[in-house]
Amino acid sequence: MKIRTVYLKVGNMGEAASFWQQVLERAPHRQSEKWTEFAVGEVRLGLLLNDFGDPFDGSSAVPVFEFEKTALLTFLDRAKASGAMVVVDGLDDENMKSIVLRSPDGHEFELCTCHA
Repeated sequence: MKIRTVYLKVGNMGEAASFWQQVLERAPHRQSEKWTEFAVGEVRLGLLLNDFGDPFDGSSAVPVFEFEKTALLTFLDRAKASGAMVVVDGLDDENMKSIVLRSPDGHEFELCTCHA
């Protein structure tokens, strides 16, 4: 068994897809009016249009992206320039070694040097 996809519900597919395309620096693997999917290593990050009325503000699912330190800093700069806001900065905390960001549509995601 393996995890194939983690997806986030979004209110505006165009804005969400644009944000993740800029941050991930890759075109979607699949894209339609209600679904966008990015191949990130062996797992896919999906965006599902919340057009069925579920009330939400962001998500309690937090994708974690692992990097070497230099690559993390480059990704962090790109994410902030694309509109992400820092929620928790624990990069210099030896126990945490990560930073949590919030995308413009309210989804949190984490960047870490977990095993670096």
